[in-house]
Amino acid sequence: DVRLRLGATVVRVEHVGPAQSAKMVKVTWAKDGQVRRLQAKAVVMAGGGWITRRVVRDLPESHRNAYAQFFHSPMLVANVALTQWQFLYKLGLTAFRWFEGFGFCCNLRHPMWLGNHRPPLDPKQPAVLTFYIPFYYPGLPIQKQGSMGRAELLSTPFSSYERQIRQQLLTLLGEAGFDPKLDIAGIILNRWGHAYVNPQPGFYFQPNGAPAARDVIRKPFGRIAFG
Repeated sequence: DVRLRLGATVVRVEHVGPAQSAKMVKVTWAKDGQVRRLQAKAVVMAGGGWITRRVVRDLPESHRNAYAQFFHSPMLVANVALTQWQFLYKLGLTAFRWFEGFGFCCNLRHPMWLGNHRPPLDPKQPAVLTFYIPFYYPGLPIQKQGSMGRAELLSTPFSSYERQIRQQLLTLLGEAGFDPKLDIAGIILNRWGHAYVNPQPGFYFQPNGAPAARDVIRKPFGRIAFG
């Protein structure tokens, strides 16, 4: 049997006693303005490393140093609902990339199939076009770039992103018949502050046979494992 505590934010995880001999792990979580605690035989930390390194209070120095080598970069994923996509069909495109302007690539999503509901991929029918927008600042340290990217990602208002998306689509597809007033039904932004690990030299292989950061994190610490 499995019990799930939905909407609960874990704020503290630590062994009951020394990790090497501990029989239980204490888990503290917050929900509905209250803080509660339970004991577990084992714990899998399956969240992001930038959170795990702070939540696991008795984390050893080896794992703490390894997590310090994980640099996370943000990404904006924008889903643009189209009323139709005949302008793409005319160009023979379902995905493409560019090298100037807003973002760098986008692709058409196949309509979702659910049971017997199987809508066709028809250029005359509505569809979703997904944009990927990275944040990088060449010449600055990798950690600084990640922080600046998150600040830009989260502080930029929706209206600014909407304007840039409409303009980029018009620049790319206007001559093929795209009209943002008629062809865009809606825009949904997914702002991922820690979208992916940005590996620096030495992340995968360390000199002199030393374990790489990701290999250190793969090893459980007492009764706590890391995903």
